[in-house]
Amino acid sequence: MTAADLDALLDHSLADRRLPTAEKKVLSEWAALHAFDEADRAVARSRAFAAARAALAGEAVAILDWLEEVVKVFARPAPAPPGAEPAKAFFSPGTECAQELLWQFHTAQKTCDVCVFTITDDRITDAIISAHRRGVAVRVITDDDKAHDLSSDIGRLLDGGIPCKIDRSPAHMHHKFAVFDQCRLLTGSFNWTRSASEMNEENLLVTPDPLLVRAFLGRFEELWKKLLPA
Repeated sequence: MTAADLDALLDHSLADRRLPTAEKKVLSEWAALHAFDEADRAVARSRAFAAARAALAGEAVAILDWLEEVVKVFARPAPAPPGAEPAKAFFSPGTECAQELLWQFHTAQKTCDVCVFTITDDRITDAIISAHRRGVAVRVITDDDKAHDLSSDIGRLLDGGIPCKIDRSPAHMHHKFAVFDQCRLLTGSFNWTRSASEMNEENLLVTPDPLLVRAFLGRFEELWKKLLPA
């Protein structure tokens, strides 16, 4: 289906100045088949505005031009906070994943929300406790099976006064992410263990992307509300 076909669909829908459910379905089906990414969807939106503009006259055209520009602004991802570092990727085996983790806890100023399957690397645990002692609000979510492993450091975190919650479901809480100061997301396959640094092929991503930060922080809050204290 070409752009001309989309224009025909839009003109047909606009004829009675209504967009009933059946027409929404047709447009949605067109988008599913032909608008694969945001660039394609932006073109489709632009053609819809063009169709509406052709049906208007006078001051209404200027108002529609204004609305189209506003829609473009709100369609863009929010900019990263001023001074935010660019997204970075790290890999193991090697020390760079663990070093980046330590750096994030060292530079955190207000909050550290941690949601990880297991924590057994004492270096990372020390950094978490150090941030807590500096007055950073630290919260930890982990898996119940791993929290009770002999090598788990959850007991040290609890003894240090850090609130921890665990998943007690039959399945695993297998996330591996943390959000720092509500503006930096750290996530990836990297387990917070010595073996992940020294032997495993792992990855770690750090990003200030506001959409991703918001999504992961939202998931953290959902889990925090429903899980019980360790």
